[in-house]
Amino acid sequence: MQHSNAILAINSLDRFTSIGPSTLEFATGASWLVASPNTLTLEAGAGAVIGATLTFEGGSSGWPAIGTVTITARNGQDITINAPVTANSGGVKFLLQAVTYNSGGAAQQPIQNSLIGQYRNLSPYCNNFTITSPGALIYGYIDKIVVSQIQLQYNIPTICVGRNDKLAIYSDPAITTILEIPFGFYTPNELAAAVDTLIANTASLAPLAIAVQYDLLRGFTFTSQTPTDFFFPSPEALIATNVPQETINVILKTYRTFGMNWENSEFVTGTGADKQVSFEYPTFLYTPYIDIYSDILTNYQNVKDTNTSVAKPKGLISRIYLSGVGSPVIQIGENALGSTPFIMTADLNTPKVIQWSRDVAVPSIDFQLRDCYGDLIPGDKERYPTEFQMTLLCIEG
Repeated sequence: MQHSNAILAINSLDRFTSIGPSTLEFATGASWLVASPNTLTLEAGAGAVIGATLTFEGGSSGWPAIGTVTITARNGQDITINAPVTANSGGVKFLLQAVTYNSGGAAQQPIQNSLIGQYRNLSPYCNNFTITSPGALIYGYIDKIVVSQIQLQYNIPTICVGRNDKLAIYSDPAITTILEIPFGFYTPNELAAAVDTLIANTASLAPLAIAVQYDLLRGFTFTSQTPTDFFFPSPEALIATNVPQETINVILKTYRTFGMNWENSEFVTGTGADKQVSFEYPTFLYTPYIDIYSDILTNYQNVKDTNTSVAKPKGLISRIYLSGVGSPVIQIGENALGSTPFIMTADLNTPKVIQWSRDVAVPSIDFQLRDCYGDLIPGDKERYPTEFQMTLLCIEG
């Protein structure tokens, strides 16, 4: 017998919903005279909003001792404030104006601040947040919750800040260089061109005259035009030169992007070679899947989720395989997956069924999005948030 169910539709941007308004701050300029103590004159082109507050160092240049005043009226370039000045300003002073954005809001009528939250890249970020509601997100005697569909806007760059942006190159004359690749989305040829330029502009590597190319057959090819032998150092070589383990992990992830492995290291010839070719095929997709976790949703499960990683985290509600289902996905060439942002929908063939308690409503839901390394997905530093929408079926017992 099929039980009835209700849909709980989730949008990750609803994390910006708040019971209070947002505050926007910007500078403005004004002067004042003690002869008209409650009047400020704005400089040409300066703006002011009735109801906004102005802040200046209290007592400085005759500014009211309370420090923060409120604009109560405006007439042309003259504004009225709620406290008197005590001396002439002696010219235009720069003030901090704070304006309430999305005014109103109360405990039972929260405000949707998703537009301003996205625009300003506010926290909580897309990889770790909680959606709350003044009441329950859904009411009813719920027995099970089913994860039905997930739509994902994948915005994880090909090269991410502090994740896979460091490429180490050693050469025979004991030149030790760790390049830092600018973050962003790259096609294979764009990445080759970017690294080629980066090497040419790096003093320690310029004598090697390394040219970087990409082709479908071999991946990346690094060729010294001098020619001078060089290699991509192994973890052992990096440790020997006092490179921190955290940095080594970043370098190894970068090697994975370029398809470089131990055969490109000092172990092959002992000194390297004047040409290095990818021994593994390059991977432009930073992570092949995204795991979505929620401690709240899985709180009443008797059997806890896990995976084969060392961490074995609990609370897994879905693993989104980014290749999707059905048609083959291009992993190479100019259309390599991970070279551009994309949107995909995971219509789960075998949805997760989560045990729930009938006596408990759903007042809030927490989410964490993690990559294949078990880390929170990139995006907050690059300001490229990966958002998602999810359909939950709440089944009445």
